[in-house]
Amino acid sequence: MNKKVLLILIGISFVSLFFSIFQKYPTPPCFNADEAAFGYNAYSLLNTGRDEYGTLLPLRLKSFGDYKMPLYSYLSIPFIAIFGLNEGGTRALNISLSFLFPFVVYLLSVELFKGKKVGLVAALLSSVSLGFHIVSRHAHETYLAAFLTTLACYLLIKSLQKPSLMRFFFFLITSLLLLFSYHPGRLYVLFFFGFIFLYMLLQKQKNTLLLVLLFVVIGFFGITDLVYKPERLKNLIFLNNAGFSLKIDELKTEGGIRYLYNPLFIGIKEIILDHLTYFSPQFLVVNGDENARFGYPGMSIMTPLEYLFVFIGLYYLFKNKEKWRWFLLLLLFISPLSSSLAWSKGSLTRTVFLLVPLYISSSYGFVTFLSQAKNKYRLLVIFCIAVLFLFFQTLDWDFYLFHYPKRKTVIHAWQCGYKELGTYIKENYSKYDHFYITKDVGMPYIFMLFYLQIQPKEYQKQASLTPADEYGFGQVEKFDKFIFEFKWPRDVEKNSVIVGSIDDFKNMPSELKIEPDKLKSVQVFSETMFQIYEGT
Repeated sequence: MNKKVLLILIGISFVSLFFSIFQKYPTPPCFNADEAAFGYNAYSLLNTGRDEYGTLLPLRLKSFGDYKMPLYSYLSIPFIAIFGLNEGGTRALNISLSFLFPFVVYLLSVELFKGKKVGLVAALLSSVSLGFHIVSRHAHETYLAAFLTTLACYLLIKSLQKPSLMRFFFFLITSLLLLFSYHPGRLYVLFFFGFIFLYMLLQKQKNTLLLVLLFVVIGFFGITDLVYKPERLKNLIFLNNAGFSLKIDELKTEGGIRYLYNPLFIGIKEIILDHLTYFSPQFLVVNGDENARFGYPGMSIMTPLEYLFVFIGLYYLFKNKEKWRWFLLLLLFISPLSSSLAWSKGSLTRTVFLLVPLYISSSYGFVTFLSQAKNKYRLLVIFCIAVLFLFFQTLDWDFYLFHYPKRKTVIHAWQCGYKELGTYIKENYSKYDHFYITKDVGMPYIFMLFYLQIQPKEYQKQASLTPADEYGFGQVEKFDKFIFEFKWPRDVEKNSVIVGSIDDFKNMPSELKIEPDKLKSVQVFSETMFQIYEGT
């Protein structure tokens, strides 16, 4: 890599960093429960070497009973040590990765096509991608996993082209980290195993050491699955969804060929149809994620121009018979699989790595298309494409930064209000004996741990989680002065505080109505998230 390319890449990386941190209003508007869980567990590991439940150096974070992959918390320890237990410290890992991400996209692109122009364009697209930055701007493990998957792909291609023990070692370490970064990571590592096997078979190579070592890595990870038994992962599979079973039963009762209506046939159809939606313009260009925490109509994951050039790139890939065309095509194909196998649909977080092969294909299409254009029209074509690209990007980013955080559905999706509630409790902690807090909004216990910075050694003595519900989540019922249940004022002790949602107080029996002036409101962008009643 020469100095000119390096300087351009550094500039692109600073652009990516800028888009990860710039905000006029808080965007995203709040800090959600999963972020608080990663931050507090990093804080607990830093101070005690144990997670919030007292497990020494865990390979899964029990958290809400969903058994999160632990890598994000482990890698956040230095940031928590420097910045403290706060929102910035918890999100600092992803912000740092946003600077490095364009580099790994560039390296993978160059390794695939041996063209610096394709690599630079792909790096630029990733640096300004709203789809990427929706997840890079908060503490979600999917961004870390996408970074590691991109790096692992680069190291894999490098290792297959120029085999060496050092390259194999770095590839295996990256694959191991990927497995412990996010649940979909296992899909990509299994893909690597299958691709290596096929590549060696077709190239008639006999380097079985890499396959054996990768199998050992997968086996080690599989043992941890058996030890921790993450029920939440099972509950995500669409076959375990009650609606899926009801649909089959309904089809059987309506007549027709009964033998067609079974989990296998209906399941295959559901997977294929859902899988295809992740390549559609409706998902990538128009609607994005269906969850308001990660998407909103008006926020495109990628622009129409990028989407168009994906297909131009795929055309030229096969027309020019690029060596790694099948690798890129297979990456595109499998990337949405972890989401299409789950009952929740339209998920950006489970498919964010899909953007990497999409941007690489789009960049290859753009560069090749320009090379085919006549010299006298080339500048005009570049100008027109640049103007249209900036037009779409500006509209998307404007909506995300200035409109998205103020929308009512977004504020509720992000479980807003806990930061302000934490400030209130800090100021009034010594005045009251108990705080009754509703479970109507997220997981209240983790916000209390996070914002009150409860010492892990003290909490570990009290930590207790209820059995998992049908969604794979447990609940913390109480600790210290906190009881996580909404109760009417007549049912609680004197000198207690009741914290409820708007709906909680709306449903209060008429004979127990509280005068409005006795309720304090916790508001975010004029939206009331909690109401507080101080008992005496």
